[in-house]
Amino acid sequence: MKCLIIAAGQGTRLKAKGEIKSLVPLLGVPIIERVIRSAVKGGADDFYVVTGYQGEKVANFLKQLSKRLNVAVTLIQNDDWQKENGFSVLKARDFITEPFLLLMSDHVFDPAIIQSLQKQPLNDGEVLLAVDININNPLVDMEDVTRVRIENGHILNIGKTIDDFNGFDTGLFLCTPAIFEALERACKIHNDTTLSAAIRVLAEDKRAKSVQTKGFWIDVDDENAYLKAEKAMLDSLQGKSNDGPVSRWLNRPISIRFSKVLVNFNITPNQISFFSFVLSMIAAGFFALGNYWFLALGGIIAQFASIIDGSDGEVARLKYLSSEYGGWVDAVLDRYADAFLLFGLTWYVYSQDLSPWALGIGFLAIIGSFMLSYTADKYDKLMKNRIQKGMRMGRDIRVFLIFLGAVLNQPYLILIVIAVLMNVETIRRIIICRNDG
Repeated sequence: MKCLIIAAGQGTRLKAKGEIKSLVPLLGVPIIERVIRSAVKGGADDFYVVTGYQGEKVANFLKQLSKRLNVAVTLIQNDDWQKENGFSVLKARDFITEPFLLLMSDHVFDPAIIQSLQKQPLNDGEVLLAVDININNPLVDMEDVTRVRIENGHILNIGKTIDDFNGFDTGLFLCTPAIFEALERACKIHNDTTLSAAIRVLAEDKRAKSVQTKGFWIDVDDENAYLKAEKAMLDSLQGKSNDGPVSRWLNRPISIRFSKVLVNFNITPNQISFFSFVLSMIAAGFFALGNYWFLALGGIIAQFASIIDGSDGEVARLKYLSSEYGGWVDAVLDRYADAFLLFGLTWYVYSQDLSPWALGIGFLAIIGSFMLSYTADKYDKLMKNRIQKGMRMGRDIRVFLIFLGAVLNQPYLILIVIAVLMNVETIRRIIICRNDG
């Protein structure tokens, strides 16, 4: 699938964030890179990018991105970049002779919108436009958005000033080369080389069709839109299906704030995972010192480590750094961290009263924690729908209990609670998985 991206404009309304709009970092990743990565997820693999303002800088970035993503990127320079957007589209006429995606370099979107476009039949001479039918979309700038009137899948009218509208232009098109002819006709007849003018020309012949969508998209055109996009992307990190109650209501809201800062630095998710592990080791060391104030401090550090542990996955998703290896390393470090935390807590209790029962309870807490983690993968897959409706027993609860036990100076009681909860939950999972799987 070929994909044409318009990246010729200057973007003066976003100049406070960067001189070249398409290269402005949005949560650590340039906007145009987010567009290209979303297009790749949507099925595109052959890109044509029309550059203009500061074209050499944009071109240099895209050449490096092409190597990183292993996708073809053909650069097309538009020296008349101050003209309307349709003029940039016309620059690609000699390069593309088959159906193609047409995207804007400042429109961030869910790849599912592209996939929905590709599912629709596209006849020769037609153009499909993804139309947002949520006219109350809070991400839309009503003063600047292009409005659309659709009926029975056909576009009847399009423009920024029309009053009779029932959707918004998302800036995501699936085009045949007919778009080039329509642009020339619009220029010749109406002296208008905007994309909207070309769509109106095609609409007259019922060759402009719509695909209704309610998916995430936003035109990052000014500072207000930038902040909205940032918030929407951060909000999307909350409410993971396998988050426990502590992660959902305490850890995640805080870790997202850290991630918002961390994405702006050259820090990898694996480095964040290791930092969280080191914090857990420090907490365990404090537990073993046998003093309440060190115990309480260790509990606070352990909970902080649990919060930071959420940032590795968040940064990975925001910066497209997710990998199976990274997830596996994080899980391994978590198991080591849990073992040291519980052993440190056990050692504290044993050093206070020298009771052999403390060693036994601590052993059961460690084994139960390991078994709960070991059974998590199969259980989560089998019980996905039920977990979303109920409470998931996971590491977040375990570390939070350690934190409470340390701060409240009730380490023995908490060890017993963890030992019972973890092992009972493991047995319950075994029974449920036997019945359902």
